[in-house]
Amino acid sequence: MSGITLTATQTATIQSLQSASALFTTTQNELNTGKKVNSASDDAVAYFRSKSLYDRSSNILTRKANVDQSIQTVQAALDATSAVDGLLKQLKGVLEGARGATTSSRVSATVQFKNIAKQLAQLVNDASYQGLNLLTKTTASLSTQFSERTAATFVISGFSYTSTAAGNANSLFTAAVVAFKVDGTLLFSNVIASTANGAGTIKGFSALSLTSSTNYGSLVTASQAAAIFTASDNRIDAAISQNSALTAALGTNINILQARSNFSASYSATLSGGGDKLTLADLNVEAANSQALTLRQQIGIQSLSVTGTQNSSILTLLR
Repeated sequence: MSGITLTATQTATIQSLQSASALFTTTQNELNTGKKVNSASDDAVAYFRSKSLYDRSSNILTRKANVDQSIQTVQAALDATSAVDGLLKQLKGVLEGARGATTSSRVSATVQFKNIAKQLAQLVNDASYQGLNLLTKTTASLSTQFSERTAATFVISGFSYTSTAAGNANSLFTAAVVAFKVDGTLLFSNVIASTANGAGTIKGFSALSLTSSTNYGSLVTASQAAAIFTASDNRIDAAISQNSALTAALGTNINILQARSNFSASYSATLSGGGDKLTLADLNVEAANSQALTLRQQIGIQSLSVTGTQNSSILTLLR
């Protein structure tokens, strides 16, 4: 084989075939992977730039998952406040029904009022998501990190809807004389002073029968009863307004979180798209290149075949 001598044309053709074969292998790899840069050896600058973009995109998506969980936590609280609104309106309805009712009917209304209040308290206590309840205590907080920057943090503070401490500004009933008892019963204390039965006060909803706390069993006067119902009705209305205000605050928070979630999704797609532009191959171009290289190889092989045939014919004549 060492005695075989190739013409310049044959040598050039073989070199062209080798080059075409290498290009064909590269093209097929790009068609198979969809990428023109698969490793640092293909294009170190493009590879590491794209890796940085892909890594940040992945990090943002991870943060987005946490943001979405924060949204669900706030949504759980919002679901509860919506139900609380309905229960408060039921309390108002019971109060209105008891206003003009007989004493025995008021006793029955007292049971209804207590039951609704207890269920309201239980509902609030059940509004937790993954162990966090934003409605039961002001010390509860939801912290959401939007990116690796420390400043990109959003903290939502909790409320104390059914606080047993009267006068809590973060509870449903902010008046100093209104509070939930430990068992969930709602108690309106000191609704109106009892002038008819000494210096005592009326335990407004310890019994809707409206008896004097100083002289238990002694019914209050009609004018006192009217004043008590009016004051209590106002407090229910204030609680409904307070619930609406706290619901609006939660709604604002969830809108902020949703905006960040949407931004994270689009931003991550932008980062990933930038990485794609650095690494992805144009499949249409590569498919055309593959066809051209195949044709080039076929022509080269045919050229070698023709050249070999010509040389063989010349040798035959010389014999």
